[in-house]
Order: sequence, then structure tokens, then C-alpha cells
Amino acid sequence: MREYLTQICKELEFPREAADTMIEAWEAIASCPEAFELWQQWIKNYEIDCHMDYKAALADADQAARLAGVHKYTAELLLFLCLTKRLKVYYQAAGIEEEIWHDSCMDLHWKLMECKKVYGIWGSFVAFWFPGFFELRLFALGRLQFELIDFPKSYEKTGRKIPEGVTKAINVHIPSCGKLNMDECRASYKKAAQFFADAFPGDKVVFYCWSWLLFEPQRSFLNADSGIVKFMNDFDIYRTGEQNGDLWRIFDREYDGDPASLPENTSLQRAYKNWLKSGKSAGFGEGIFEFSKIQQK
Repeated sequence: MREYLTQICKELEFPREAADTMIEAWEAIASCPEAFELWQQWIKNYEIDCHMDYKAALADADQAARLAGVHKYTAELLLFLCLTKRLKVYYQAAGIEEEIWHDSCMDLHWKLMECKKVYGIWGSFVAFWFPGFFELRLFALGRLQFELIDFPKSYEKTGRKIPEGVTKAINVHIPSCGKLNMDECRASYKKAAQFFADAFPGDKVVFYCWSWLLFEPQRSFLNADSGIVKFMNDFDIYRTGEQNGDLWRIFDREYDGDPASLPENTSLQRAYKNWLKSGKSAGFGEGIFEFSKIQQK
């Protein structure tokens, strides 16, 4: 496993210090018999079935971390890093391109970097997010990530009518891998429309997104040419609400309720800091948009 971890850390572009941390964590767990037994049972379970109990697996990873003297955020990311080898086999069996496997596994990199920025630890504090990739439900297709879901009931609750004949939607997720470039986003939408085409028998493919990026009031304090506003413009944003839980994504730290203490290193941070200082809240939005199969052929 040590050799594989060295290889996969390089393939997923882990910084050298992060790769060394993962290998050291693995060796600490492997050298502790009780921790290693907990660890190996989930590696073996995943080889049998990708639809395993990930909540229990992460709980055991935390226990293994305590026994081996490893931080739980490191252990939780390390567990999924170990599973990437078998995940490639599942991709091959499903006839999915290796490039998609690689790009999907790169989410481990993005979450690694988030954890280091927010907590100073090489690992992940959102490992509960990873199972979608490892159960082959969630895929990175270019710049964006997608999963097939039932058409959101929240749309009808706003008094709107579901497009005729549509029962599914493609849920859009936006990894923290740089600024939003709309050419890249639209190329991703095209790939997703093709990837999930069988779920949409008619001409229209429907995309759905719930994200802080769709918070409608952002139009009042972000530049109209910003990538975020351009991203918003593709969606019919039918619901918006207030909550500050995603501010760590903007400020690379947990929000303590004091806007004056927030950093101002980027134009986005400065804009949001001024918005919060004015007594306003951050929030989220829900939106959909229709994508024509014919126009994209």
C-alpha cells in the first residue's frame, strides 16, 4: 500500500508535505495491530461492494486514528485515498473512462487543500462528501461535478411547473479548484448532458444546483463580469435563503460572527466582508436550467 500511496499522491498532485503526511499516517496505522484491523476490514469490504456503510467506515477510521496517534481528518482522507485503487476497477467494469476516474479522484486534492487552509491539517473535514464518488453516483466531468437526482420537489413548492416529461435532474456541484470560467462550465454541462442522456428521453436535459454561488443578493455587491454572477445567469433561481455556514469557502476559515476580523485578500472577500459589515447575511440559492440536446450536437 505504501508504494500505491506514493503513486496516487503524485497522480493527484498532492504537495510533497501532504504526501509524506499520508504515508506516515498509513505506516502509523499499519504498525498498530488494532488500528490496522479496523482499517483493513473496510478496504476488504470495498473490494466486495462499493455500496458499503461509509458512516461506519469513517467512525472506524477515526478510532484507528486515535489508536495510531493520527489526526482524524488525515485518517478520513487517507481511507478514501486507499480506496481509489479499487475504484478504478469499478470504473473499468462500468465502462467509464479513466480520465473521469482521475478527475473525480481529484476531489480528494481539492478537499485536502481546503482542510489545510481552514485548519492547517493535511486531510479532510468533509469526508462524508466522498461516498458519492466511490459509489459511482457522483462524477467530475471537466470543471464541474454532477450526479443524477429526482427532480427537486422544492421547485413545485414555489408554484412552478415541472417541464413536461421530466422526472430527473442533473445536480451540479462546484469544486474549489479555481475561478469559474464559463467556457469550461458549459463544456462540463455538455459532457454531463451526454453522460446522463438516458435519463432524459426528450430533447431537454435539466440541471439543478443548490449553492451559496446562487445567492441572489450577490448581484448587488459583486461585479456583473465576475465568474460567480455569470454562473448565476445560467440558472432560473427560484428560491433563495440566508445562512452563513458556507462562509469558510470564501474566507478559508470558520466564521465567528465578527465580520471585522475577516481577511480581505481577494476581491470576493472584500465584497463579502463589506456586505456582512452592513448587517447583512450570506446565503444560498436553488436554481435550474434546461439544456437542449439538439443545440449541443
